[in-house]
Amino acid sequence: MMTVSNPYLDIKNVVKQFGQFTALKQISLAINKGEFVCFLGPSGCGKTTLLRAIAGLDLPTTGEIHQADKDITFLPPEKRDFGIVFQSYALFPNLTVQENIAIGLKNQGLSNKEALEKVEHWLEMIGLPTSGNKYPNQLSGGQQQRVALARALALSPGLLLLDEPLSALDAKVRTHLREEICQMQRKLGITTIMVTHDQEEALSMADRIVVMNHA
Repeated sequence: MMTVSNPYLDIKNVVKQFGQFTALKQISLAINKGEFVCFLGPSGCGKTTLLRAIAGLDLPTTGEIHQADKDITFLPPEKRDFGIVFQSYALFPNLTVQENIAIGLKNQGLSNKEALEKVEHWLEMIGLPTSGNKYPNQLSGGQQQRVALARALALSPGLLLLDEPLSALDAKVRTHLREEICQMQRKLGITTIMVTHDQEEALSMADRIVVMNHA
């Protein structure tokens, strides 16, 4: 049984070096279950590197990362419990919206029927109930990013990672999607980490802001 004092994500003394360059210097951070945390800072301050270390896409040089009391420091991404949304929508252009969301579910072993039922649910959740048979290029940028979000959340991950998910969108869409992401995050109670360089975005979305700078 996990006690309340136990953080859901525990990052201890994480260092990441690329050759002679140190991208992360002794980062320690504890994140509680259900919390929405923003990594805020300028380009090159290490915020995306830290997110990628949590996802297993860039393994730390030294240090430890624990998620739900499990040491995940050097686990490959597919062995970790997270969903991720990138700045670029990263949807498969040759697959329909429905197929894009279903692909991870089928990889998890769900039958066609079960996967499609889940897809229907998520299309409703993101406000695109009739867009399942469309292809990504038939959607606006904001709609594509909603589909990317649905694809990540459909796997019921313990952790949602958002890497500048709104920065490619225009201001009006960005503000609207900000509110939608916050509502969805609260409704699901999912622990969420978002990387952003936009102070206003961080202030309007996060429970807690981790300010990162060139140390």
